[in-house]
Amino acid sequence: MAEHRSQQRISKLLEGLLGTYEPCFGLGSMTVSIYDTAWIACISKTVSGCSQWLFPSSFVFVLEAQLADGRWPAHPNEDDTDEVDGILSTMAASYCLIQHAKNPLQLRHIVVESLAERINKAVACLSSLLHKWQVEDCKAVGFELLAPSLLNLLEDEGHFLDFPGKEQLLDIRNQKLSRARPETLYDRPPSALLHSLEAFHCRKDLSFDRFAHQKVGGSMMASPSATASYLIRCREWDDEAEAYLRLVVSNGQGKGSGGVPSAYPSTNFELAWTVSTFLETGLWTPGLSVQYDNKILDTLEHSRKTGKGLVGFAPGIEPDLDDSAKSSTIFSLLGRQGFSGRIVEHFDSSQCLKTYRAERNPSVSANCNALLCILLDSEDYPSKYANLSPFYAAMLMTQSLVELLQRWKDGKLPEIQTVLLKKKVVPTLFQCLVHILRSQLIDGSWGSRGPREETAYAILALAKMMILPAAQFFNDDILFAIDCGRSFLRRSQNQKTEYLWIEKVTYGSKALAEAYTIAALYTSTERPSHTNAILHLCCIDSQDLADFVSKIERDPLSKYPKHLVIASWIVARLYVSHLQRNLGGLTIAYRLEPTFRWILAHNRAVSIVSARFIVDMITASLLTDCIVTLVDGAVASGNNDQLLLLKDAFYEAVKTFDKRGSGFTKIEANGAYNSSSPKVTGGINLRSADGDSAREDQHVFGDRISSGCPKASGTSTTISSFVGFFNDHNVIPGASDTDNSTSLTGLPHLLAFATCLVLQKRRDAPPTLPQRYIANEAHQCVTTIAELQRAVERSEHGPFTASRSQATAAIMRYEKERLGLAFQHLEKSGMDAELLGVIKLVADTVDLAEKLSGIEI
Repeated sequence: MAEHRSQQRISKLLEGLLGTYEPCFGLGSMTVSIYDTAWIACISKTVSGCSQWLFPSSFVFVLEAQLADGRWPAHPNEDDTDEVDGILSTMAASYCLIQHAKNPLQLRHIVVESLAERINKAVACLSSLLHKWQVEDCKAVGFELLAPSLLNLLEDEGHFLDFPGKEQLLDIRNQKLSRARPETLYDRPPSALLHSLEAFHCRKDLSFDRFAHQKVGGSMMASPSATASYLIRCREWDDEAEAYLRLVVSNGQGKGSGGVPSAYPSTNFELAWTVSTFLETGLWTPGLSVQYDNKILDTLEHSRKTGKGLVGFAPGIEPDLDDSAKSSTIFSLLGRQGFSGRIVEHFDSSQCLKTYRAERNPSVSANCNALLCILLDSEDYPSKYANLSPFYAAMLMTQSLVELLQRWKDGKLPEIQTVLLKKKVVPTLFQCLVHILRSQLIDGSWGSRGPREETAYAILALAKMMILPAAQFFNDDILFAIDCGRSFLRRSQNQKTEYLWIEKVTYGSKALAEAYTIAALYTSTERPSHTNAILHLCCIDSQDLADFVSKIERDPLSKYPKHLVIASWIVARLYVSHLQRNLGGLTIAYRLEPTFRWILAHNRAVSIVSARFIVDMITASLLTDCIVTLVDGAVASGNNDQLLLLKDAFYEAVKTFDKRGSGFTKIEANGAYNSSSPKVTGGINLRSADGDSAREDQHVFGDRISSGCPKASGTSTTISSFVGFFNDHNVIPGASDTDNSTSLTGLPHLLAFATCLVLQKRRDAPPTLPQRYIANEAHQCVTTIAELQRAVERSEHGPFTASRSQATAAIMRYEKERLGLAFQHLEKSGMDAELLGVIKLVADTVDLAEKLSGIEI
């Protein structure tokens, strides 16, 4: 019955999609864009000697979409706009209003009196938006060219806008233009630059008439805004371009209202994503509907012929990795020859496949799609459409990596090294599982931007996770999460469009949203029978795993979600098996308990940090552990010469820890810390190579933890954090190398190091004085708790009275209450979420050390 319903919904969706397809024009269901609508509203045409606005309905559409505070969203009737969407839309719409205010033409009756106030409010709001803009976080297509161009256009109209990120924005623009200049399009094949042709609207030295040969179906790379700019700048009127724009106004999602999408047509993109979703989840098998199979394959094959064996998002448009990979996947799954070899040949670069040859940043999601198409291809092989949802990337990564594991298990990929699967693939899949299960909301949904579509992504990812080793121990967790997600999807029918896909501004597609929803509702959740082979891949004995599961059901970890603990244990086992670093002659062996503790704390954390961060923190903890053990032994034997040698070895190890450094803190050739540099006893004092002290306001927690100024390297912060540890180390004779508590001894310096890792790469203003004060309190609480825990653990090696134990427990409870209060105040103060998350992460490792005390992991 369920299968019948799924086929009905698939057929209805495809009939609706293909029913709008016309061989000459294609199809498209992308949502309306204020940005593009504002551009086409700026086109005027002389008819019978009289100038008039070509699309007056588009101007009215823009006018009615302005919000009360003066800005424009990316999409009509939406107020929760993305940051850059609001900026680009408000820029373009403001410029549009200015043009109409200067030349009302046939719209004089609705323009003259109202526009001045609207423009002033728009510019004021735009200034506020720009001051808040985090330029480095922007993902919009071509923003580095579009935003500077619109700023120039507004400046030409007397509106100069300055903001903190402007210099950085112009630097990114200049870097892009150093690789791709618009003049090259006069006589070279089309490129993605045409899609953002309006970015060069203010370049008076360019002859837009010379771009005419680049048109496809009258458009500039299927972009209404780029085509509008071309038509405005042409000296001779282009009837074909006008016809294209009229088609977009009538056939696009605006349906004659004047609004237009950011791209039209989007034939290959919408067909490829919709059909591949059904094929990859097994909901649509070859031959299910011959008429659909043939029509889809013929449409994509036509694009391949015009795209030299590759596919763009619409026929005749420059090919890209995403659409080519999705199309190749469809060919393979429908029984035809894929073309992954051609894809790799065309998009290959030094470290990955690029979405376009001249792109600025590679796309993870596009490379996941490419990996999947390679794995599915039957041939003998010897941004791109970015999405704002993290669950989209998790879904693609899960699908591609699971397919990789399955084919390796079947012996089809003998050239893949087992160590790669153990170190990279399996841990990544477990981290995806933990992230998805942890992120589900109480109503069963995932995500905040588009709960229905994001929930579908998460369900599809979880369904693939059933192959993972140990899935039988948390199979119920996965199935329960999927059931709750499906219940949410059934309850939330006919919701508003969700804007998750990234173009010049974000957009949505009803066809894609429906395809993912159908797939999520009906995809199989049966557990494969061959997961033991994957378990063997991890070098994990089934009995060891069962014993561990039995143990955590009885100890203090029983309150943690079972899947969280098991996944963390498996990843920790893999890390311990394969990670080992030689730092300046010191071999840092990864022990299971501290490795497990850091990974479990990370997996529990709300704040997400990178895998590299966690590996660095594990290494730092174990480096501390190693030094403590060696120093304790040297002190116990009274060998001062050995202590000096250890000190040199310590500095060399820290210097080797991160080779990205620029030598901010002086290190002598023999590895010893420069005696002329300040000795660190009470805190961290960065001193640069030329002797200039770090600015006082770059210290975070009083003088305790340095933020690492933007120039500071990873090495400098590492050294600064650990020098204090070595100088302050409280020697405890007789410490055993099996004593887990040693890794807590250098806690203040580990906290300093963790903070430096976060802040050295950020451009944000440093924490305020009250935040630094409260954070210092939190830091002291964590340190005290760690010291008390160490005292409790060391009591096993000596007398520790009952009264003293009770007093210690009471103090620890007090310090934990104090720590919780400090965290509450930091949250209320608006402290940077990532920094606060890292402080909590370090604190959680201390809490876990207490819980794991006496338990054999």
